[in-house]
Amino acid sequence: MHQHSKLQSVSVDERECTCTTIANVVGDRKSLDTLLMQNVVRSLAPLLLDDSPSVREASAGALRNMSIHGQTVCEKMIQDDVMTPVVTFLQKYATDLLSSKRHDGTKREKDLHNPHLNTVLQIVHLLLNLCETNNTAVNIINKHSVVNLLLDCIKSQQLSLDLALASAQCLQTVTEDNKEAVQICSLPESTSILEEALLSPGDSMQHALLQVHTAGTFYNMKDSLSAATQNQTLQAVVKVVAGTLTIDSLEVVRAVLPQLQNQGNMEDDDKTEMKEPTGEMRLKQLSSNLEESIKEAMAILTAQQVALEIISNMCCPEDDGLEELDSSSSSSDDFADNQMLHDESPLMSPLCLSAEVHGLLIHHQMPKKVLEKTNYPDKSLLQDLLRHKEGKPLFRGLLRVQSRALICLQNIISAIDVESLGGTDALTMVFGILMAIVMREPAPKGEELIESLTSAVRAVFQKMALEKISPKDLSETQLVRLSSFAQGSNSDGIKVNTVGILGSVGNLLATQQGSEQVLQAVGERLVEVATRDPSLWVVAEALDAIFDTFGDGQMADVVADRLELVAKLKVIAPKLKAKLKQSKVSLSEHLPIVLNARTNLLRFIKYKEAQVS
Repeated sequence: MHQHSKLQSVSVDERECTCTTIANVVGDRKSLDTLLMQNVVRSLAPLLLDDSPSVREASAGALRNMSIHGQTVCEKMIQDDVMTPVVTFLQKYATDLLSSKRHDGTKREKDLHNPHLNTVLQIVHLLLNLCETNNTAVNIINKHSVVNLLLDCIKSQQLSLDLALASAQCLQTVTEDNKEAVQICSLPESTSILEEALLSPGDSMQHALLQVHTAGTFYNMKDSLSAATQNQTLQAVVKVVAGTLTIDSLEVVRAVLPQLQNQGNMEDDDKTEMKEPTGEMRLKQLSSNLEESIKEAMAILTAQQVALEIISNMCCPEDDGLEELDSSSSSSDDFADNQMLHDESPLMSPLCLSAEVHGLLIHHQMPKKVLEKTNYPDKSLLQDLLRHKEGKPLFRGLLRVQSRALICLQNIISAIDVESLGGTDALTMVFGILMAIVMREPAPKGEELIESLTSAVRAVFQKMALEKISPKDLSETQLVRLSSFAQGSNSDGIKVNTVGILGSVGNLLATQQGSEQVLQAVGERLVEVATRDPSLWVVAEALDAIFDTFGDGQMADVVADRLELVAKLKVIAPKLKAKLKQSKVSLSEHLPIVLNARTNLLRFIKYKEAQVS
């Protein structure tokens, strides 16, 4: 309770100093958890409305630093009523700040030193973190018309580009699946502000980031627009995204290195200090030129991440929802139909892009642009960045662009036909590029990268299986490397991707002479996963991969006999049934997949037994 009394002190200096202390210590999760258990937000948040501008700013900084720790922390902050002072502050001080701007949009000297400016910026970042993780925050924004304030902040880019950027990012987040916010943004005066930001005349990387966030907001608004306007909007969005991806972000980052090497802080420069400075404090130690160069590099890396996410969303089918399955539909084990269900079901979802989106993506060479972003950053560049503390965010940004590009590539390959992608030769080339990343030494690491990489590889293999394109020079060593990504991983997504890859490979090899060795390795791994993995979702996907691999084909039948596949599946069936009864509620969106796999397992066993007889 010691911090509570200091936050409520009559001394302005003590209140400000306590806020600053909290801002520094919340970087340590244990300290943050202790403060949250003490309900510090209930004392800290009201200081956003303190009479002292310096206290308001320090409080905003501390709350922002707390909010970066994710969903659990943000939920606790909202539970402790952080939103009431946040909204009140914005309504009172942001309105005052924005109304002080000259009518011609230019900066005035007093605007640049306005005591509210940095506090508004901190609070918009805080609001962004809260809205990214919590629907309650979004609902409160809707109720109090905060969207209008965000639009005004975007309009004020001449006053503060940083504020416009943070507000544009926040608005893109808030308008996602939010009809009330979209309705406000669709008003003529709102679209005028957004169009101005989309066509921002600046040529800096930060202006590119402002444009792509605005493009994301327009894409979120698409369903509220008329057919004619929607087409024009999609054209503008894809044009901005394509322009953003055309920029060579590696060169932008590489250009920062000489300045980093001359002026940056080496990784071990301040090991003797009690505490490492925060990112913001560290940048203040740098020259203004280096600080601006780092901001520019981070801006283009972030812009490209957002651009890739927009294209990914364009290529993903709308979620029509899964109908509730009647409990009686899964209660019977008797099935008259011996025909394999997978014979009639495609390996991939049907192509679902509208003609307009398909045409735009091809016209702007989006598959090629996205593929280029999957290139692994130069190893020496990454090592140079890691030598400097200021280089670490750039290092992470480069890897995140690659991960987003791999996910985007997966969605593009799934959504666009082979001919539009450039034909079988182009698909084979993509396969070669991805396998080169898979086989890189040292092996790729990190859950985000591995999941995105295996997702892209799975999409390529599925497309190849669908088109009956046999991968050239596919070796057991490559399959072992792909399987190793799942072994020891706690990510069900990675495990599902790897069994999906094995299923597609098996499907291609099932009818090929001389494929027994690789096919047996595929079968052994799939049976192992279906038998031992604790996740019912992963087990179901492994079973589906087995059905794809061993449903038909001379080689498949030979290897299935060698593996004693039917006998092993008969052991799995009752265990799957028992686990399913225990886990139906917890499976949520994966329940239909597991139910389908269980149904197909029984059909598969009967089908294979009928073949033998």
